[in-house]
Amino acid sequence: FIAVENIDRYCVLISSKAVYFLKSGDCPDREAIFLEVKYDDLYHCLVSKDHGNVYIQLTKKAVNTSSGVAMPGPSQQKPMV
Repeated sequence: FIAVENIDRYCVLISSKAVYFLKSGDCPDREAIFLEVKYDDLYHCLVSKDHGNVYIQLTKKAVNTSSGVAMPGPSQQKPMV
């Protein structure tokens, strides 16, 4: 555990191994996690602003489906929170 940041109706929990995005609530549990990004899977992180909102775009490493090996390059998996 490193930090927790409450943003509107979401909560971002940063640990030494991953970043977790949770729905806010009185007593968050494992079911509250709607996005988990492990640092080993993270290729790039970009912060952008649009119409007064701030977004974090996380680009996950592409996985070669035939070998299951993570490729060092951008993929189609770009969740934006």
